[in-house]
Amino acid sequence: MESAFLEEGRRLVREGDWVGAIQSLSWAKDADPADPRPWLALIEAYVAAAAAESEPDLLQQAWNVCRDLRDRRLPMPPDLQAEFHDAFVRVRDKLVAARAAGWTPPPPREEVWKE
Repeated sequence: MESAFLEEGRRLVREGDWVGAIQSLSWAKDADPADPRPWLALIEAYVAAAAAESEPDLLQQAWNVCRDLRDRRLPMPPDLQAEFHDAFVRVRDKLVAARAAGWTPPPPREEVWKE
């Protein structure tokens, strides 16, 4: 059974409410960090928001979620493993294309907070 946050986040993605969707899906991820479904939905929300807003910085956020999910090594059934692999490759490829088009990623948080 999906959490209320996950259901709400998916509904908000369908409605194009990117801020609300990302917030709800982040809460869903935090509420049950062992469930990969909120993580995957959050990746898709960032990708959809990046496309809708023409904002590659949102792709960077999707990439950060991809890496976090990969590093957690959560057990996933084969269908979710395939979904994650597809999302990981798709986000990576979109970031490579954005960089080739002249986009520069934001500096790491550590560099920003040094000053």
